[in-house]
This record gives sequence, C-alpha cells and structure tokens, in this order.
Amino acid sequence: MKKYIIVGGGTAGWMSAAILSNVLKHTNVEIVLIESPNIATVGVGEATIPSIIDLLRYLNISLEDFIKVTDSTFKLGIKFVDWLRVDHHYWHQFGSVGGKIDTLPFFHHWSLCYENGLKSEYTDFSPAIVMAKNNKFFIPQGNKANLLSSSDYALHFDAIKVAAYLKDFSLKNGVQHISCEVSAVNKDNEKIASLKLTDNRIVTGDFFIDCSGQHALLIEKSLNVGYQDWSEYLPVDRAVAIQSEKNTSLPPYTESIAHEHGWRWKIPLQSRTGNGYVYSSRFCDDETAYKLLLDNIDGEQLTKAHFIKFTTGKRDKIWHQNCLSVGLSSGFLEPLESTSIHLIMKTMLTFMQMLPSESLHQATIDEFNRLMDIEFECIRDFIVAHYCLSQRTDSNFWQWWQTAEIPCSLKQKLNLFMEQGRLVNNDLDLFASDSWYSILAGMDQKPKDIDPLCHISSLQVVKEMLQKRALALQHSTNKIPSHQEYLQQLIFQKVKTI
Repeated sequence: MKKYIIVGGGTAGWMSAAILSNVLKHTNVEIVLIESPNIATVGVGEATIPSIIDLLRYLNISLEDFIKVTDSTFKLGIKFVDWLRVDHHYWHQFGSVGGKIDTLPFFHHWSLCYENGLKSEYTDFSPAIVMAKNNKFFIPQGNKANLLSSSDYALHFDAIKVAAYLKDFSLKNGVQHISCEVSAVNKDNEKIASLKLTDNRIVTGDFFIDCSGQHALLIEKSLNVGYQDWSEYLPVDRAVAIQSEKNTSLPPYTESIAHEHGWRWKIPLQSRTGNGYVYSSRFCDDETAYKLLLDNIDGEQLTKAHFIKFTTGKRDKIWHQNCLSVGLSSGFLEPLESTSIHLIMKTMLTFMQMLPSESLHQATIDEFNRLMDIEFECIRDFIVAHYCLSQRTDSNFWQWWQTAEIPCSLKQKLNLFMEQGRLVNNDLDLFASDSWYSILAGMDQKPKDIDPLCHISSLQVVKEMLQKRALALQHSTNKIPSHQEYLQQLIFQKVKTI
C-alpha cells in the first residue's frame, strides 16, 4: 500500500495518524488526513486505562512533556459509588491485587479469610487502591522495587489537547493535512477508489481509514457495512457533559457514581474537573439529566452542557475491503471503564500487526475482525456485569436490570464464578482476573464454594499474613508524596519516569 487516506480528525483520526506514521516513517508510504473544518472535536474522552502509557512509550513520547501539554493527572483506578446499593462503594484497581498463595489465586484465600473474620476488603491488598484512598502517587523506578511496585496507572487528560498534541506529532512525521469536507466517495469494484472534496479536489488512495465518528461516512455510507445494536444489553444511550472548576484536592482516580437512570463521572484534571451523566432515554429525558448533573457538580460551571447521543454496539466488520473503521465509526461502548481510547489504539495496533500488502488477503481481514470482535465483546460483558449484579430497585431503570437478559458469554462466566470462585480462562480478555475479582467482590458476589486446595494452607497463618500485608501497604503509602506533589515534581523535572 503506497497511500493511506484518513478521513476525520479528533482523537481517533490523529491517534491513527500518529501510530501509522510512526511505523511507516522510514518508508515512502504517503499518509493524508482529511479533516472537516466545520466539525468540532467532541472532547469528552478524558479518562484512560494503563495501555495509554504503553502507547506513549511505543511512540517514544515523553510522559513529562505529554502531561504538561495535555493538562494530565494520574489515574490509579475507579471508585464506584452507589452501584451495589446507595451508600456503598467499591474500587476497581490498576495493577495486581495480593499475589498467589500456595499457587492459588489470591481471591480464594482472601475470600476464605474474609468469611472467617478478616476485615480488609479485596482491593485493600491493591497497592494502587491504597495509594488512591490516600491521594498519594509515585512511579516505581527500575531496581527500586517495593510493596507498591505492582500497581499500575493511566491518565486523565484534556482530549482536545491530546488531539492537538498527536496532530503536531503526526505532521512532524510527514502526515499531510487537508482541511476540507468530503462531498462524495467514489468506488471501484466494491472498494473505495477516491474521495471528492467540497472544493472539487479528487483525493485517491490505496487504503482508507474511517475516523468520521458515528456518521461512518466510508464504512457504512459507502461500503454498507451494518451495525450490531447492543441496546438490549446496555440501554444507556445518552450523555451530557460539563466542565467545572478544579477540585481543591486532586484525587488520582475517576469517580463513577450510580444515579436513578444511569451514572455520573467525575474526572480531575490539573486545571478543571470533567463531569458527565450517562443515562437511558427510555427512563429519563435530557432536561432531567442536565438538572441532575448541575445539582452534583462541585465549583463553578465553566462550559455549556454538551449532549451526546449514541447506540451501544459495534460494526459487523471493522475492516472491510480497503477500509478500516476506527473510533466511533467502528462502534461505541459507554465510558464506564474508560475503554474508548483503548479501542482506538487496539484497532490501529492490531492493524499494524496485520498490515496489508499491495493485495488484500481475505484471511488476514477475517482474522483481524475475529480479534476485534473478541475485544469488543469482552469489554461489553465487563460493563454489563457492573449493572446486572446491582441490588438497586429504587427506579424503573434499576428494576429493568433485575430481569434483563445478559450475554451468554457473561452468563457462563458468572455461573462458573458462583460455583467455586473460578473465572473463565480467556487470555484475550482486556480485563485480567484481578479486575473481574474486584468487581465481583465489590458487588458482594459470594461463590458457593472455593478451591478445596485452599484448606491445605493454614487459615490462621494466611489470615495473619494478610493482616500484616495490609498494614505494610499502608505504611509504604505514608512515605510517598501526594498526587499533587508528585505532579508538580514531574512537571518541574524533579523526578524522572521510566
């Protein structure tokens, strides 16, 4: 392929351009990004998961520089408030929880000890969550490992500034930028041949990347690839977002607070706070949602409300013929676990591993789509689990969840867990066992039994060991700087990252 055409800017377009140009920078491949000057970036994708750090390393981007320019803060996990029931909360951590004990998963030993009087919750053994609860943060350095080293981290950032950062990165890598709208798509033998712009220019290419958002100009409007509607599993289909003044403190985590018809996010940046309410239009109108969000923001409102409509689901084929769909054109999963930007990255990085040659090979395309189907479905199941395990019945929305049909793959996973606390072995699942266990334990799911090999270990010895471990994690956390202090040290280059 000698020429790639990307249609659409924003985070999806410029991240695609950055990855593509980084891999192909020592070739004579031409990359062109066409961006409409009349479509503003949505700019509400402000929370990420640890794969964003992997991407920065992949692109050889300085973490310090990125944080300065994009108003970033660190994220150690998510605090889920009122999801199981009102006045209850739990955590989903980044990084590991505990560690295997006598070759068995930590969850089994913790569960047995918890049933026998241990006071510590499952995520009390997560270094990330112990730091998050205390508003502390640090990045372990090389050979200076300690009890907190098994934590992981991601970022909160200003999505508009990130798009601008990646645009600058891409242009320096030789990506050509055309500011114009596409007026027509020309095809040849079911493939895209060229694009006509509103200024009458014709842009030809070998391969096209659709980053045109929900409009899906290429993959749907031109190539007629259908869309799988997953509203039967995830009925939320609206969001309203507002920016407000920054928090007096700077917590290193995202808050997700369940409400009557959905849930609300709270994301701390260096200079402001991102707020949003995700809800179902079946049970709530826009005005009610807007009022709820306004009533719950801290500090002065800085921006007008931005309403977003979406249909949860994915494209039947994310790659079809000589077109790849990325971002909203490929599908949408609500931002409950901050996976939107990860899916952009995952799509492009998987594509880089399966890069087409001059000829398209259908077996390669089919394998790519198989892998991306698994990615989307695993994330979907993880999100559905947060809802379907809730005990709330205080509104029509939560009552609907009490009898909702869930995907067969999730049903199988939950059934296996409830028998003996075991999880389905799926190496392709984005969320590892520790993540599933944190949600299941947080939502008060107690299996009927556990692995019988747990009983070989001395319950008293294990219980005392866990009590000491919890105290040691807290002691280590007391020695590190606050999140705010660490950010300031990083910005002024008093600390270095790896």
